[in-house]
Amino acid sequence: MYRLTANPDVLYCIETGAFIPRGHYLWPTEWLETSTPLPIPPPYELHSPEHYRAIRAAAWKWMTEFVQERRYDTVESCCSYFDSGVERYRLEARAMVAWRDAVNQALEALVVNPPANIETWEQVQALLPQPSRFNWPSSVELPLGVGDGPAVQL
Repeated sequence: MYRLTANPDVLYCIETGAFIPRGHYLWPTEWLETSTPLPIPPPYELHSPEHYRAIRAAAWKWMTEFVQERRYDTVESCCSYFDSGVERYRLEARAMVAWRDAVNQALEALVVNPPANIETWEQVQALLPQPSRFNWPSSVELPLGVGDGPAVQL
C-alpha cells in the first residue's frame, strides 16, 4: 500500500516506510495501474491542539489581510489607533478590536463544542463573524501608487 506525498513524483510505501521517487526501480508502476494510493494525510490530527493552532493562524491571517487592504501593516497596528484623535482611525481601530474579539470568542466556542463535520479553515471561516458585520468607516483612497508622484508639490 502506498500514500501520496506533497511531491507528486514521490510515493510513500506504508509497508517499508520508504519514500520512492518516480523513475526509481521500486516505483510501483503496475500497482498504480489497478490501485489508488491513500491521500496525503492532514498535517495534524483533527481537533488536536495543532489543528486548533492552524485554524487560529488562518483566522489571524484573514484578519491581517483585511486590515492590510485598509492600509495597516498588522492587526496590532490597526488596533493601536483605538484612542486616536483622528476619528476615522479611531473608528477603524474600534471596529477591528470588536471584530478580533468576536472572532476569538467564536474560535474558543468552536474548540469547546466543535460542530460535526467542520474540519477545514474554509468551513470554520464561514461560521465566524464577518468583517462586514462591524461598523467600519468608509475607506479613503489615496494616490499612493507607483508613478502617481507626490500628492503635494514640494
